[in-house]
Amino acid sequence: MQESRSSDVQGRFHSLRGLLTKIRSEFSFMRGNLLTLIVSWLFVFFTFSMTSSFESPFFTDLGAPPEVIGLMGSVGALVLGLVRIPGAVIADRHGRRQIIVMMTFVIAFSFLFHMFAPDWRFVLIGLVISNLSLIYQPALDAILADSVPPEKRGMGYAAVNVIPRIPTIFAPAVAGYLVDSYGVVPGMRLVYTVVFFCMLAAALIRLFYLRETLENPQPIELGAVKEAFQGSLTAIREAWRDMPRNLRFVTIAFLVSAFEEPMFRMFTSLYVLNVVGVTALEWGFVNTVWIATALILGFPFGKVVDKIGRKRSILLSYALFMPSTLLFILSNGFSMLLIVYILFGVGDCLIMPAYNALLADLIPRKKRGRIMGTIVTLNILATVPASAFGGVLYASSPAYPFILSMILGALVGLVILFAVKEPKIKEE
Repeated sequence: MQESRSSDVQGRFHSLRGLLTKIRSEFSFMRGNLLTLIVSWLFVFFTFSMTSSFESPFFTDLGAPPEVIGLMGSVGALVLGLVRIPGAVIADRHGRRQIIVMMTFVIAFSFLFHMFAPDWRFVLIGLVISNLSLIYQPALDAILADSVPPEKRGMGYAAVNVIPRIPTIFAPAVAGYLVDSYGVVPGMRLVYTVVFFCMLAAALIRLFYLRETLENPQPIELGAVKEAFQGSLTAIREAWRDMPRNLRFVTIAFLVSAFEEPMFRMFTSLYVLNVVGVTALEWGFVNTVWIATALILGFPFGKVVDKIGRKRSILLSYALFMPSTLLFILSNGFSMLLIVYILFGVGDCLIMPAYNALLADLIPRKKRGRIMGTIVTLNILATVPASAFGGVLYASSPAYPFILSMILGALVGLVILFAVKEPKIKEE
């Protein structure tokens, strides 16, 4: 009997050891630059999940009316759209590491304007500096692609999408507690203090551990950056011309969706705190549940997208978003708002993998970088007027931006339903 138990224990030990060995083997690619980025993103994603739930009330308490809040979002989007073009040039010609490290430090110090802002104008200065610093985004995309082994690319991107977001589950609740305990402005100053130190930690991690992946990077020349600006419109026209008809309709749906998104996002927190009437702590908890829903269902719903198809997945997500948005407008308390955001989380798990997979299915490999870059740039530029317009609508009536968002979402669904065909033969 004793020997039998000993044998059973040994068997379990060997099974556990084998499992640990298999896990180590599966994730052995997570080292070097990839591990450095994931660790730094743990800090970055946590901080931005803290700020997003209470930014607009913070701006309001610093004297910004809804129209100004919308305009701030438009200015940020315009700056971000403009810097992507020279950012791509720098990444491909002049290297990735230097600009990533330098601009991560600049972003960290830009939040000092938020921490000590006497009014919304100082926040706007910090916002512009922060978005100018995002010139490093193409370099970040490039160094990530350089650092994931081709045979592990699926697992690599899954790790990047899931692991750094795990701490974000708690971030909105922490921010909600601080705002609920100290008030909007003092609470958000504490939040931005946390953001500053977390971004500083991310910058230091990248400074000490990130390695250059571009061979023989050239010195940065302003002339090359200027040339990239001048050729950007031509590049966009050429990319549009090279798109197949099916992809053009997908791009149009993307643009309408991009116009709709900031109108919803910029004024959500104002609406739930001032109209729905939930507390800051309750709003933080709602965002925590929303993030948790997206993380838990992320991998399973990725399989759903592969099983039922991209088009059906997108349509199903909009079938969830439409009634959920109506319920959001009609929400009268915490419980209803919580249900709405669980539904939003389910829809989010479907729509992004489906959109990305559909683009990969439609865009030829040789043109993928140029066309994807064009679509991203157009989407950013589409958000420029949207935030300002949303501010005007919210000032007229708080429900108007969300009503228009629902109408535009229905329009996107109709474009996908009637104009987009899922390809029978997918691009490699």
